Amino acid sequence: MTKAILAAMAAIAMCAVALPARAQTDCPAPTVVVASASKVGIKKLSDTATEEQKRALTIVELGDTIEVTMTGLPELLADADCRKSKALPKRTPILFLASYPIKGVIGYLPGPPTEGKIRFDLMHSEVSKGAWALVLANPWIADRPLGVSVGFEDSYPFKSSAQIPFRKLAIMYAILGLIFMVLLVVAFVYLLWFTDMCREGKPAIPNDVISTAPGIQTAYGPFSLSKVQAGIWFLVILGSYIFIVSVTHDLSGTVNATALTLMGIGAATMVGSAAIQTNQDQVEDAAAQADAARELAQRIQELKVSLKGKQGTSEGETIRKSLKDMDIAFKRATRQSIGIWTDMISDANGVNFHRFQMAAWTVVLASIFAISVTRVLAMPDFDNTLLALQGLSAGTYLGLKITEPKVTSVPEKPKAAETPPKVT
Repeated sequence: MTKAILAAMAAIAMCAVALPARAQTDCPAPTVVVASASKVGIKKLSDTATEEQKRALTIVELGDTIEVTMTGLPELLADADCRKSKALPKRTPILFLASYPIKGVIGYLPGPPTEGKIRFDLMHSEVSKGAWALVLANPWIADRPLGVSVGFEDSYPFKSSAQIPFRKLAIMYAILGLIFMVLLVVAFVYLLWFTDMCREGKPAIPNDVISTAPGIQTAYGPFSLSKVQAGIWFLVILGSYIFIVSVTHDLSGTVNATALTLMGIGAATMVGSAAIQTNQDQVEDAAAQADAARELAQRIQELKVSLKGKQGTSEGETIRKSLKDMDIAFKRATRQSIGIWTDMISDANGVNFHRFQMAAWTVVLASIFAISVTRVLAMPDFDNTLLALQGLSAGTYLGLKITEPKVTSVPEKPKAAETPPKVT
């Protein structure tokens, strides 16, 4: 019994001696408090400058340098030296903005550590992209107060009461980005509407129809669904790139695999549609379309003659409706534009579901893409399911485009109502 008690007391004594020795292998934790932060390189103004002008110079933007004043900076550096001498894992102090660790933004000393000052260059990099996306979310040219602190990369920030006036979108970059966006959209809309850039060729109107019924033809052909889809993705992705660069100043690493895949689907669909259209433009189909156009033009003239003197009557409204349907059919038969939406979702005889499906998925995914860019300042990563849906709708469109009718059907003439026999 006595031996057991002595053995237990010896074990306790050994533990008591070992604990302080183990504690001595660790470095003392520094006590750091961030007091203030300010912009570096503020220009001097004249004595007549207003308070608003003085305040404008203190606003911090991405690309500026800020100086953080803190207590305990010598202890913080001593901790780094201590850990290095004892071969402990290195802990690098980094900048925290709005409690988000900005990885890769490492401070440097502008003077002796006893001054308690450390500077950080606010630069956007690949490792800090995620944190900057949170800090710069919902960018605007108005400044807002932003909390500043310092801390270790794998830990929480030190206690801080420092704030800086921060502008998420620099005025110069905002103006340049807006100019590029406006020019891009205006150029795209002009080329879309007033050229054949996104159309399926020129109108094909028989010469005898033009001479006998002038004024029923348009100057442009129908809009191409595949070309408009490719144009939408081009506009959305290029506009997103300009927007992200305007905010983050990052020229590289902006376009991701999702953007390339969507542009590739649009380009492949456009090429496939053009190949199908070329193979379908046969002489016999063109002749049949010309015959249908002549018959429709003759029917339009007959309806116009029969409409005279019947405006405002029920029969006149019926004729007017038939005249509208004949005009649409004539434009389809002569490859004229009816309207951008109707052109895209219609074939030679009317609206098709596979065209509507592809157009709907393009509009939905393009809208989600653009909204995501404004929120996270990065092109979104669509999962394989969404990309497969876009590819499936494009493949369905190309597959069924082969079976679409090549010649517009001419509606039959309505039969004359039989006169009821007289009752005697």
